Amino acid sequence: MTTTPCYFGRTLLWGAALGLLLTACGPSYYLTVQPSEAAGAAGAEHQPLFAELDSVKMVFSFSHHRDKEVLFDAEVRNGSGRPILVDPAQFYYEPGISQTVASTTVGASFFLSCVPAVDPEQTVQSLAAKLGTEDRKATGTSGWEWLTIASDLTADLTANKRKETEQEKYDRKVQYAQSMQGYADNRVRHAEAADRTAMELELWQHQMLRRYLLQPGELVRGYVVFPALDQTVLLRLRTPVGPHQFTFDFDQQRRKY
Repeated sequence: MTTTPCYFGRTLLWGAALGLLLTACGPSYYLTVQPSEAAGAAGAEHQPLFAELDSVKMVFSFSHHRDKEVLFDAEVRNGSGRPILVDPAQFYYEPGISQTVASTTVGASFFLSCVPAVDPEQTVQSLAAKLGTEDRKATGTSGWEWLTIASDLTADLTANKRKETEQEKYDRKVQYAQSMQGYADNRVRHAEAADRTAMELELWQHQMLRRYLLQPGELVRGYVVFPALDQTVLLRLRTPVGPHQFTFDFDQQRRKY
């Protein structure tokens, strides 16, 4: 099966459209996504789409938005007689832009350069590294803190020689206490960041669709994450699995609160 490769680099077209598309989802509207074949049908938002090629079955459905991301629930079942590679990093969608947004007279919509899915393996590695850094800063002593402690000890030892007054000593100890409290507060902030990072890492490790060599008879399921583009009216998802490429169309609308 011949497929058109998706170029994930920066193109002139994508760069020109980026400012138009990456607008923040403001408080006046929210985004809805549903299969194009069920557009306008009540309760169709989470309706699954099914596809099968050479005994490889795939089910795709919209799940939810999270910040500036759109999440889909994906399931792949290998009914063939050979292993197939499932790699969500190769998934992408082609954003369809309406004529009014695009200011063009050619057709009702057109597609921009493809938008790749968030790579779960790179994300897991990045989160694991961040968690290690936050844990270290939450439990360790920074170089600046050691310098502050050493400086105060030196000031204590040389107080008589410097003829430090009681007022000067009091002021110095107040400043020292404030500095140490600042370091303690900083450790708390890093501990909180470590907790948040650990939760996010758990999500990406166990809830997302991961890169996996799917054996005959096996099934995998998880979320696939894409950057969300507000102005897109059609998401044409391309999901290559093994030698096959599945295509799923979803309509997106902005609705007022």
